[in-house]
Amino acid sequence: MSFDGTRTEPFAVLEAASESILVTDAGLERPGPIIVYANPAFEQMTGWSAREVVGQSPRILQGASTDLSIFLGMRETLKSGHRWEGRTVNYRKNGHQFVMEWSITPLRGTAGQITHFVAVQRDVTARVEAERQVAEAQQAAREADRKKANLARYFSPAMVETLAQRDHPLGPVRRQAIAVLFVDIVGFVAISESLAPERVVGLLRSFYRRMAKVIFAHRGSIDKFSGDALMALFGVPNPTGLEATDALHAAINIIDQVELWNAKRINAGRRSIEVGVSANFGVVVLGDIGTRNSMSFTAIGTTVNTASRMQELCRVLQSRLVVSQSLIARAREESGDQLEVFRRLSDAGHHSLRGVTLPVNVWTCV
Repeated sequence: MSFDGTRTEPFAVLEAASESILVTDAGLERPGPIIVYANPAFEQMTGWSAREVVGQSPRILQGASTDLSIFLGMRETLKSGHRWEGRTVNYRKNGHQFVMEWSITPLRGTAGQITHFVAVQRDVTARVEAERQVAEAQQAAREADRKKANLARYFSPAMVETLAQRDHPLGPVRRQAIAVLFVDIVGFVAISESLAPERVVGLLRSFYRRMAKVIFAHRGSIDKFSGDALMALFGVPNPTGLEATDALHAAINIIDQVELWNAKRINAGRRSIEVGVSANFGVVVLGDIGTRNSMSFTAIGTTVNTASRMQELCRVLQSRLVVSQSLIARAREESGDQLEVFRRLSDAGHHSLRGVTLPVNVWTCV
């Protein structure tokens, strides 16, 4: 068969092929390989006519973004007589870039030597772009799922769906009036020392699960878990106008849920669990705290410190619940004096707190 550029009978099939086809000689070192045939589909794909490329090297298709390292492996594969497949960034005659998929097969003569290479080429630019878009969409979906999973650690499912739609779900650093609630297992150190490690972890998981359910039910968010304690915020990320009311209801409900939990524990032959709940209302600073590699959204300020110190009064006053006068006053503003939970609270007077300048008026659970 002659490869002198004339359209002899063996090329009839190549002429009709819908895919671009080049035939080159077997010279792999510069200036080769040399193109000896290009079909009409090649002309349509690249803009180069067969007359223009015959006698040229396929390097005529290369440009600034072509990764030349790809051809090192190609050369070795073809020298060994095997077919090579790959993708390269190439250029049309008008300079426009496209992605081409190659499949190059050695042709052998009667003596078994390689005489030519046949390259079948496809423009896969659209496919590559579609793959890129799919990959980006999948990555975005994974990132969205990750963000939702992180949010679900702190917020109720309904709130997670809302926050997940925002670019900045928790908002900027700011001052805001909120209710802060702490829950702590009383005597946890002694309890943990009497149990196997697996039982300790199981106890904490059960505790956290129950507390989260109550807090989420009253539109609260969990700021952090810390050992045998947790901190919850009401009015975050958005003010509700019922922050103190929600916190009071959650505090009372926590006490009731722990009683129900203890009934199950006692029936199962396990010891009961005591908790201390403290809650306060006031202005805090909200925002991301930490380093670039480890950030968390939290509340800081005197309101938080006071709520935390009030935990000590649970033991001093032997009450499962201690809430501040500021929380009571705010709840009355929000919901009036007839709020049902008020019937379960009594004024316990003013008490000094470690690290807090002025005595705090607190209420306890009857």
